[in-house]
Amino acid sequence: MKTTYLLLLAGFASMAGGCQPEEPAQASIAAPGTHEAALTAVGTWTLNASSPTTYVNHTATLMRATGDVLVTDGSTADVYNPYTNAWRRTASLNTTLYARTATELSSGKILVAGGYSGTLSNPSSSAELFDPATETWSLTGSMATPRASHSSVLLDSGKVLAVGGNTPAQWEGPQAEVYDPDTGTWSAVSGSFTPRSRVSATVLYSGKVLVTGGYVWWNSTTSSEANIYDPATNSWSPAGNLSTPRHGHFAIRLYSGNVMVVGGIGGGNSVEMYDPYNNQWFAGPSFPFDLSPLFSATMLYSGEILVTDAVGNAALYDPSTNTWLPAASMNQRRYYQTATLLHTGQVLMVGGNGPSGALRSVERFTR
Repeated sequence: MKTTYLLLLAGFASMAGGCQPEEPAQASIAAPGTHEAALTAVGTWTLNASSPTTYVNHTATLMRATGDVLVTDGSTADVYNPYTNAWRRTASLNTTLYARTATELSSGKILVAGGYSGTLSNPSSSAELFDPATETWSLTGSMATPRASHSSVLLDSGKVLAVGGNTPAQWEGPQAEVYDPDTGTWSAVSGSFTPRSRVSATVLYSGKVLVTGGYVWWNSTTSSEANIYDPATNSWSPAGNLSTPRHGHFAIRLYSGNVMVVGGIGGGNSVEMYDPYNNQWFAGPSFPFDLSPLFSATMLYSGEILVTDAVGNAALYDPSTNTWLPAASMNQRRYYQTATLLHTGQVLMVGGNGPSGALRSVERFTR
């Protein structure tokens, strides 16, 4: 089912009854970087135990209490133990959904919300909780607006902001809503927010949330819009515009407080930086490869950012020098994978699609 779902993603199809088209197809996979480049690259990649099944458009969430990683896809849930390099199957979810979000709560439970139910024309409002103590799932309050390909972040209050996504109709229902784990209910966010999917949401040091870019599904365009969500007022304000419209990108808060925006469809190898103290955008150093969309960006404990593309190239951004360092190429070309920073400081790469289809291979980057 996972491979079939990915094929559905690759192209455009108009949905009847006010529903949106699919997102554009990704670039094809070419060859990874040269052997000569790898000789001077930093870091190494090591293959780990293969996953029990293939994962595409899945979630991977670090569980802080144990250091294990919960992976969900459809109704399947598996846990990876990075210390024993072993997988175990856990209880199935109550719903079979794809392209949803997973957010660890302050309690250690994991909230999984939204997603597609069977087809791209049927986003869901379902939400459920994973309890690591019992490794079981329970349903919680449903969202007001069915959504998929959205973003979610944990707010400083312990609540969860879910924003954007493909929804059944253009302006129907709230474009963002907040989940309260104490009551198990959702509440709408007020103010103007242009409906769009595949946005990136980043919590700032102030506790506010920067939301950037996105795919405007109701007119098939890519957005350069940036917004700030203020939990104190539960409202939106403008945050300027990206110089390069993009969706499916990554936006990472640096230790300086600035936010680095990189990759995504339409982004090419351009990098942009947001200064939240002055509400200004400025250009960052271009990513050293321009072969395909970037498919992971992960901050290391050092403050460096590990970025990979779909053909297996990797590079490290060093904020202290504002430059890129070449990193070793991955063992496996992949896209739609997940990248998770482990307690060990390594980055775990799980699943995705390769040249021959969905993958079970797993690898780890060590700086």
